[in-house]
Amino acid sequence: MSKKAQTAKNFKLTYKLVKYLLRGKNVPKLPKDISFVPFSNNDEKLNKANYELLKNIKNDEIPVAKAEEPKSSKNSWIITPVNF
Repeated sequence: MSKKAQTAKNFKLTYKLVKYLLRGKNVPKLPKDISFVPFSNNDEKLNKANYELLKNIKNDEIPVAKAEEPKSSKNSWIITPVNF
């Protein structure tokens, strides 16, 4: 997957994640300066690329969390701390 395609797909997923976070339901307590790596509920190529991204940034000083898109709109995002 090209970096351009990965970035475009991550922007779309991040938009969905931000909408979920702003609703404030079932959101865990998170550090103020957190970064997220989004994972799709149906795009395995994107998830593979984002797994590599996660491996590369998890040792950064900025807190990072894995954010998994829910299978349906009735479910919550699964947010898993990676390095905090």
